[in-house]
Amino acid sequence: MLTLEELEPGSSVTHKNTGLRYQIVEACEEEVLLSPETSEMEDLVVPLGLFQQEFTLTDGFRAPRSGGGGGRSRGRGRRNAPARVATGPKSHGRIKKMVRDRGFGFIRGEDGKEVFFHRSGLGASDYDGLNEGDNVEYVVQEGPRGPRAENVRAVTAEPAPTA
Repeated sequence: MLTLEELEPGSSVTHKNTGLRYQIVEACEEEVLLSPETSEMEDLVVPLGLFQQEFTLTDGFRAPRSGGGGGRSRGRGRRNAPARVATGPKSHGRIKKMVRDRGFGFIRGEDGKEVFFHRSGLGASDYDGLNEGDNVEYVVQEGPRGPRAENVRAVTAEPAPTA
């Protein structure tokens, strides 16, 4: 059984029953966030206990511990996933709705448009600290189902106008 210490971001894992491959995005004492190898699937949040029973490290592959760009590529084991570090102009808005049990929410931007965000687009502690009505800044990226807010973080600036 895998231990929490073995679950390093970037490590490749395989579901024992289905053979589907994922990369670990983040692991904590409660759950593991996985990014699938194929773009047709969405990120997956798995309770730690279930993850430990159902997944195994793929071919013993682990991500390098150093932050350099010298990571190993395992051919098709590394898909061209959306960048985890979002870049672009920062937008501002207010949290309109949080769906905590499913790990996502919606932001109404200063422009009046609503945009989806998922806990995978920010740190677990950052997500847990957000509440409906909070002013936030974020970067809009194109996700598999349309615009998606990444790098969402609470700000204490001027309140965002609500349209």
